[in-house]
Amino acid sequence: MQTGEMCGWKVTGTQATVHYTTGTTAENMVIAKKTSGPSSKKGDSGRPVYTVDSSGRAFAKGIVSGGGGGGGDSSRGFFDPCQLIFTDIGLANSALPGKVAWY
Repeated sequence: MQTGEMCGWKVTGTQATVHYTTGTTAENMVIAKKTSGPSSKKGDSGRPVYTVDSSGRAFAKGIVSGGGGGGGDSSRGFFDPCQLIFTDIGLANSALPGKVAWY
Protein backbone atom coordinates (compact mmCIF):
# COMPACT_ATOMS: atom_id res chain seq x y z
CA MET A 1 0.00 0.00 0.00
CA GLN A 2 1.58 3.24 -1.14
CA THR A 3 -0.99 6.02 -0.89
CA GLY A 4 -2.97 5.33 2.28
CA GLU A 5 -6.68 6.02 2.61
CA MET A 6 -8.32 7.75 -0.37
CA CYS A 7 -11.89 9.05 -0.50
CA GLY A 8 -14.23 10.36 -3.16
CA TRP A 9 -14.30 7.51 -5.70
CA LYS A 10 -17.44 7.04 -7.80
CA VAL A 11 -18.12 3.68 -9.46
CA THR A 12 -18.48 4.25 -13.21
CA GLY A 13 -18.44 0.67 -14.48
CA THR A 14 -19.04 -2.89 -13.36
CA GLN A 15 -18.30 -6.25 -14.97
CA ALA A 16 -15.62 -4.51 -17.05
CA THR A 17 -12.87 -6.24 -18.97
CA VAL A 18 -9.53 -4.56 -18.28
CA HIS A 19 -6.37 -4.95 -20.41
CA TYR A 20 -3.29 -4.11 -18.33
CA THR A 21 -0.07 -2.81 -19.89
CA THR A 22 1.63 -6.04 -18.79
CA GLY A 23 -0.51 -7.95 -21.29
CA THR A 24 -2.76 -9.43 -18.60
CA THR A 25 -6.53 -9.26 -19.04
CA ALA A 26 -8.96 -9.25 -16.11
CA GLU A 27 -12.71 -9.72 -16.41
CA ASN A 28 -15.63 -8.69 -14.17
CA MET A 29 -13.75 -5.75 -12.69
CA VAL A 30 -15.20 -2.61 -11.09
CA ILE A 31 -14.03 0.80 -12.35
CA ALA A 32 -14.17 3.92 -10.18
CA LYS A 33 -13.07 7.47 -11.00
CA LYS A 34 -12.55 10.82 -9.29
CA THR A 35 -11.32 14.27 -10.26
CA SER A 36 -9.87 15.51 -6.95
CA GLY A 37 -7.69 14.17 -4.17
CA PRO A 38 -4.85 11.64 -4.38
CA SER A 39 -4.62 9.00 -7.10
CA SER A 40 -3.68 5.36 -6.64
CA LYS A 41 -0.04 4.53 -7.32
CA LYS A 42 2.02 1.54 -8.28
CA GLY A 43 2.16 -0.74 -5.24
CA ASP A 44 -1.46 -0.16 -4.16
CA SER A 45 -2.63 -3.50 -5.58
CA GLY A 46 -4.15 -5.71 -2.89
CA ARG A 47 -5.34 -2.74 -0.83
CA PRO A 48 -8.91 -3.00 0.48
CA VAL A 49 -11.76 -0.94 -0.96
CA TYR A 50 -14.47 -0.07 1.57
CA THR A 51 -17.16 2.41 2.45
CA VAL A 52 -17.96 3.86 5.86
CA ASP A 53 -21.55 4.66 6.83
CA SER A 54 -22.71 7.58 8.99
CA SER A 55 -22.36 5.51 12.19
CA GLY A 56 -18.71 4.71 11.39
CA ARG A 57 -19.21 1.09 10.31
CA ALA A 58 -16.94 -0.06 7.46
CA PHE A 59 -18.21 -2.30 4.66
CA ALA A 60 -15.85 -4.24 2.39
CA LYS A 61 -16.34 -3.47 -1.31
CA GLY A 62 -13.33 -5.00 -3.04
CA ILE A 63 -9.60 -5.48 -3.56
CA VAL A 64 -7.53 -3.03 -5.64
CA SER A 65 -6.03 -4.46 -8.81
CA GLY A 66 -4.82 -1.35 -10.64
CA GLY A 67 -5.39 2.26 -11.49
CA GLY A 68 -4.11 5.20 -13.40
CA GLY A 69 -4.85 8.57 -14.88
CA GLY A 70 -4.29 11.83 -13.14
CA GLY A 71 -1.46 12.87 -15.46
CA GLY A 72 2.21 12.13 -15.02
CA ASP A 73 2.36 14.01 -11.74
CA SER A 74 -0.85 12.40 -10.32
CA SER A 75 -2.73 15.69 -10.57
CA ARG A 76 -6.33 15.11 -11.39
CA GLY A 77 -8.89 16.96 -13.35
CA PHE A 78 -11.96 16.74 -15.51
CA PHE A 79 -10.00 15.75 -18.63
CA ASP A 80 -7.68 13.24 -16.91
CA PRO A 81 -9.52 11.75 -13.89
CA CYS A 82 -7.90 9.19 -11.63
CA GLN A 83 -9.10 5.64 -12.19
CA LEU A 84 -9.26 2.78 -9.72
CA ILE A 85 -9.76 -0.84 -10.81
CA PHE A 86 -10.85 -3.40 -8.26
CA THR A 87 -12.32 -6.87 -7.82
CA ASP A 88 -15.78 -6.81 -6.21
CA ILE A 89 -15.68 -8.29 -2.71
CA GLY A 90 -18.42 -10.81 -3.54
CA LEU A 91 -16.39 -12.19 -6.44
CA ALA A 92 -13.22 -12.27 -4.36
CA ASN A 93 -15.06 -13.98 -1.51
CA SER A 94 -16.35 -16.73 -3.78
CA ALA A 95 -13.18 -17.19 -5.88
CA LEU A 96 -10.41 -17.05 -3.27
CA PRO A 97 -9.78 -19.37 -0.35
CA GLY A 98 -11.13 -18.26 3.04
CA LYS A 99 -14.02 -15.96 3.77
CA VAL A 100 -14.45 -12.25 4.41
CA ALA A 101 -14.74 -11.74 8.17
CA TRP A 102 -17.95 -10.13 9.41
CA TYR A 103 -17.99 -8.42 12.81
